[in-house]
Amino acid sequence: MKFSYLLLCFAVLAAPLAAAQKKALFLGNSYTAQSAAFIREVFKRESTGYEPHFLTPGGKDLMFHLTNANSRQKLAAAKWDVVFIQEQSQKAGLPDPFRKSFHDGADGLCAAIKKQGAKPCLFMTWGRRDGDKRNKHVFPDFLTMHGKISASYEKAAKENDALLAPVGHAFAIIHAEDKALFKSLYKGDGSHPSAQGGYLVACVFHGVLSGKSPATIRWNANFDAKTATALRSAATKALAKKAP
Repeated sequence: MKFSYLLLCFAVLAAPLAAAQKKALFLGNSYTAQSAAFIREVFKRESTGYEPHFLTPGGKDLMFHLTNANSRQKLAAAKWDVVFIQEQSQKAGLPDPFRKSFHDGADGLCAAIKKQGAKPCLFMTWGRRDGDKRNKHVFPDFLTMHGKISASYEKAAKENDALLAPVGHAFAIIHAEDKALFKSLYKGDGSHPSAQGGYLVACVFHGVLSGKSPATIRWNANFDAKTATALRSAATKALAKKAP
């Protein structure tokens, strides 16, 4: 009898806490998908205050999510508090018509997200480790690619009064400070995030949503303390707009 009473008391006390949990939707592709495990874990362990949900088909762009029935249905399916949107990894920095498609997709999705009563947040991605071999004349190296992609994301965020998660800036900070750690942010293809890259993504997102410095994150994942601290430091600097 006493045990049942204690369970009832716990349920009553826990109800407001569960109700306070906000909802975040992530519309992206494999860059978001391959960071999702770290996003979930950091949000849970650090009490970010958001329950993450994902729709991340590989290779898709913002225009896909703007026009796709499944994406539109997902957006309308719940009372989201914030919706992250992520462009295909090259388009935001390529010349028109690709850059225009990025801005059209961002504008349309931000409008649709706001109509649902949520706040849009642009997930600024990163340049590829060695530039883009398929578009070497546009993206000969990481810094050039990062500069063009980040400029487009910053412009889109400003024009749409949207939040910005400057993950690309965090990559650039590590590029300037520690070349070995920078290389470790990527999988073998030099494009997709490794475990270190995924952890860095999650640290930036935690800072954006919680308003807390990523430096306060206590969970080191499976990294040594020095590596985890460096990743959190880069996320903190990126959010403070101290990118090189």
